[in-house]
Amino acid sequence: MKLIKIIKIRHIKGYILELEFSDNCIKQFDFSQLITFEGIAGQLANIDYFKNVGIINNGRAFSWENGYDCCADWARYFAKDLSNEWKDYDDNTNLNQRMKITQNKMQQTKNTITV
Repeated sequence: MKLIKIIKIRHIKGYILELEFSDNCIKQFDFSQLITFEGIAGQLANIDYFKNVGIINNGRAFSWENGYDCCADWARYFAKDLSNEWKDYDDNTNLNQRMKITQNKMQQTKNTITV
């Protein structure tokens, strides 16, 4: 199995990051919908600090200097896909709803495979 890697990351605006993956998928995260800026994530509330994100672990994650990081697989699966992967859902489908939808799809796939 080939591991998906992040090959490019850039700040779009506000708390939105765009990630390009090794499978040519491009996704965006709006961290203001994703996390509470407390604890280790508190520094990310400073937009100038937030912009200084980098790719780590040979593309398998992205991180900030304080050690707050996110896995490439998680990012690839749950972020808004600019390649229309979420075409069945409108822009009002927030991240939590997308995660629930994805979990249901994963469970359906697992049930199909094990039946």
